[in-house]
Amino acid sequence: MPMDFTGLLRRLLTDSHIYFALKVLLAMLGLLAFTVATGDIQLTVLLSLGVVAGAIAETDDNLWGRVKNLAMTLVCFLFASLCVQYLYPTPWLFAIGLASSTFIFVMVGAFGPRYATISFGALLSAIYTMLGAAKAPDLFYQPLALSAGALWYGLISLLWLWLLPYKTLHEQLAQSYFALGRYLLEKARFFPADEHGAQAIRHNLAQLNIDLVNALSLTKSALNARLGQRRHRVNHELAGLLRIYLLALEIHERATSSHYPYSKLEAELKQGMVLDGFQEVFLQLSEACQRLGYAILVHKPYAHNTRIHWTLEALGDQLAFTHLKQHYPKSLLTPMKFLRRNLANINQLLASAEGLQNPAQSPLPLPELASPPRLPLLTQLKQHLSLHSMVFRHALRLSLGLLLGYGLLQALSLDKGYWILLTLLFVCQPSYSATRRRLVQRMLGTVVGILVGIPVLWLSPPLDVQLVIMGLAAFLFFTQVRSNYSAAVCFITLYVLMAFNLLDGVGFAILGPRLLDTLLGCAIAYALVAWLWPDWQYKRLPSLIANSLSANARYLSAVLARLKPQRDESIDYRVARKSAHLADSELATAWQSMLVEPQQRRRFLDLCFTLTWRNHALLSYISALGAHRDKLIAIKGLDEVRYHICHTLEQAASHLAGHPSSVISGQPPLAIGAAGPDSSEEQLMLTQQLNLISELSDQLLTLADESRLLAASQGATMPAQS
Repeated sequence: MPMDFTGLLRRLLTDSHIYFALKVLLAMLGLLAFTVATGDIQLTVLLSLGVVAGAIAETDDNLWGRVKNLAMTLVCFLFASLCVQYLYPTPWLFAIGLASSTFIFVMVGAFGPRYATISFGALLSAIYTMLGAAKAPDLFYQPLALSAGALWYGLISLLWLWLLPYKTLHEQLAQSYFALGRYLLEKARFFPADEHGAQAIRHNLAQLNIDLVNALSLTKSALNARLGQRRHRVNHELAGLLRIYLLALEIHERATSSHYPYSKLEAELKQGMVLDGFQEVFLQLSEACQRLGYAILVHKPYAHNTRIHWTLEALGDQLAFTHLKQHYPKSLLTPMKFLRRNLANINQLLASAEGLQNPAQSPLPLPELASPPRLPLLTQLKQHLSLHSMVFRHALRLSLGLLLGYGLLQALSLDKGYWILLTLLFVCQPSYSATRRRLVQRMLGTVVGILVGIPVLWLSPPLDVQLVIMGLAAFLFFTQVRSNYSAAVCFITLYVLMAFNLLDGVGFAILGPRLLDTLLGCAIAYALVAWLWPDWQYKRLPSLIANSLSANARYLSAVLARLKPQRDESIDYRVARKSAHLADSELATAWQSMLVEPQQRRRFLDLCFTLTWRNHALLSYISALGAHRDKLIAIKGLDEVRYHICHTLEQAASHLAGHPSSVISGQPPLAIGAAGPDSSEEQLMLTQQLNLISELSDQLLTLADESRLLAASQGATMPAQS
């Protein structure tokens, strides 16, 4: 079969990492032309460093927002670089300025991701200024050169955004559907699965839900940035992308829903063909999500596969046939019917994406998106002026780390010691787990980059070849920096070796210092996050459980309040659903982070594992009610049942938050009971799901109390480290 080179090229050019790196490559090619015209190697290298810093500081926004961000970036770059160049001759003043400016820049990041990214780029440009401060001809040479490089990249990026305004949005939306496909693929493993296997699958689904929730959140941020204030005057393409995003939200709710304890299906159905049929439908729906994501990514029409419809029909026939032979009880048959109906609805939603992609579609009322609340900047800053804030602790750690690194290079007279500071800036992260991962990746990438750079330097290529290698290294760095940090460090190390070889002809001379400085920077970063206000996950666990339980209670209340024929997709309902998924994602992330913490700090590892999969199971049962909320019929005493379950969840959350008296304790368990013989399938389905939710809520309450008591006993024997 011949390879589709056109499709492959289209896929490469639409990949977000390559798309990002291509802008850097264009900027580097422009600098190469500048070098050929002027022959000024030193200025070219400084301009290229400004391009790298400017690209790292870039944030996603609409055209006008990107212009404002670029202006803010240039001001910050110029200020940071000028301060470094001015204070460089006076070490003690330089140390004070380094620590204070680092603290300020990190704290500015508390205002939002955009400010955090620009602040990081400003700190990077400051360290780049340190590398050549001793040889700068005057005060303004390096600051202006670095800012000019950032401006050059910014102009290319603005032109690119003007030509392709929704390219990033296409990428983020495609990643959401890819994540949905992976989730459905894992869920297919339930058919069949025993109790032990089901727990593992539940936990894997909780981990996959992290990527899925993050992808949907990034898509929403990209949509909000492009919708701006003109939410009722958007073009067909943006309106279509918004509707496809809302489609993904509804598919997400249906994909995460559970209609039965799947570990019991193999024993109770006693029919492998039905299980195989459910598995096949999940696999085909997973493939359809992947195909829709690819169509969005490469800007091609999506053609839904009608084979899924026939598979669903065959599954329904097989289920009816086996029911005639096995005489399934209604308590088993009804959930299986609703599960098949749910899968059929996912299929219909995916099929409807064909019409939503059509720009010529007649305009429909544009759905609304919830915008994040905007607090005054001073209010946001006050919220983080405490050791309880992760941003504040990170600002203190990084400021102290850079100060220690600068003192070390002064005390040991390290000629190229500013690489210690550069390593610290990239490696030192707000949490221990993130820092440890970045630390290992940094060391591995540096060693490999040096090994690759040695033969390149040994061959002593001509000047123009070295410039080409620099440009390619920068391009490859940006293709990997968001997905494979080790590979990114390898390429940036090669870039640095070429840069110093061009500036001073000392490429070989910095191999040893580069490796030593990296090791020293990594050691300081590790010591900072391990010893200064460490954010161990077991300390965060009670609050994360409490947030998740409260969010699930609100989600359940929102679902039960909308049991009516007309399907409600209002903002309030979507916010409640998203809050529950975000809280579940944070809890799963905590367990994931705990795996890389020191052994003695993994105090609640098994408990966290149990809570993670049970909490995700609870969310799945609530999602099943949400998926069928327009079909279910209310049962008698529904308000009492809702109150009991929500009360149980809020009671557990309140205990974990340290306020057990805020919720009335001692309420006896409520027996929901079974539906009567005359109950409809819709009432039976609602009753069974509420029984499953209630049972899990009671289990989570017990586990939450256990977690609270363990935390209290550990706190009584261990000194606090915060």
